[in-house]
Amino acid sequence: MIISFLNQKGGTGKSSLARAVAVEFARNKWGVHIADMDTVQRTAFTWAETRSKTEIEPSIEVALYNDPKAALKAANTSDLLIVDGKAFADTHALEVAKVSDLIVIPVGVSIDDLKPTLELATELINKGIKRESILFVVCKVMDNGEKEAMKTRTSIKNWSFNVVSGWIPFKAAYSQAMDTGRGLTETKYKSLNTQVDKIIEEIFNKAIEENKINKEVLNHG
Repeated sequence: MIISFLNQKGGTGKSSLARAVAVEFARNKWGVHIADMDTVQRTAFTWAETRSKTEIEPSIEVALYNDPKAALKAANTSDLLIVDGKAFADTHALEVAKVSDLIVIPVGVSIDDLKPTLELATELINKGIKRESILFVVCKVMDNGEKEAMKTRTSIKNWSFNVVSGWIPFKAAYSQAMDTGRGLTETKYKSLNTQVDKIIEEIFNKAIEENKINKEVLNHG
């Protein structure tokens, strides 16, 4: 199964969410591999190194890739391939999206974040990607930003895209956890962990659903 995390903008929470999903799948005994497509920032790769040095379980396998084709080959040796896409890489995004069971698009609440992200999703559909395989997640919601988060979710729905029911708040505890090789569900605070865990559960269920549909299409093709 392949889940890709894509967005043309940086700083939307894409890599953070990709790592959190990897941790939770690995906790459930899936063989997980993260393809970090940003060989300059190396965010997921560096995080995995830190996680390994501090011996946090489960360990997460991460490798750097310049070429989407090379990254996608890792799906043959993993239960789940997570592609942490590079920002501003239009051709890479399409190539990865075409073979992904689920495309997760994290987005902030500002218009500057939302507009280009909706345009990216629309462009993917125009190039043959199934609308049902795209799932938005609202991220980095500031304190007292519930109205903005709900408004953002409504805007996404008005564009006829799927969006998870919750959102991820902007909290220092999340950054602190990731700095030590942990994920968004591994902070010191149960409430913050639970908030993200519910979103990951929705991602899990949607990915399983789309993977099943894709397998049925292949079997009847």
